[in-house]
Amino acid sequence: MGSLTNNSRKLANFAGFYKGIQSAGAAITWALDRVKTPYMTSLAVCWGLLAGSIVIAAPAILTKVKDTVTLEEDLKFSDETFEDVQGVGRDETGRA
Repeated sequence: MGSLTNNSRKLANFAGFYKGIQSAGAAITWALDRVKTPYMTSLAVCWGLLAGSIVIAAPAILTKVKDTVTLEEDLKFSDETFEDVQGVGRDETGRA
């Protein structure tokens, strides 16, 4: 998640979304266990959920994860300013 942005607000949103999906998966496995589903079926469901999540996540991983993100691009959809994010005494490039 940290490779998607350096903005703490965006990371908090991503973490909340991730935990929501994780809780949904836990609810599914709990329901399967409650009705005494065979272990091989539970294993197949877990692998199916994994494969489905990889298919859904692959476009985001391939298009959004970059080696370097400029500060201007990172602040584009945020209400934070350059001064809020950078330390005191640093210029536009982040150098002291």
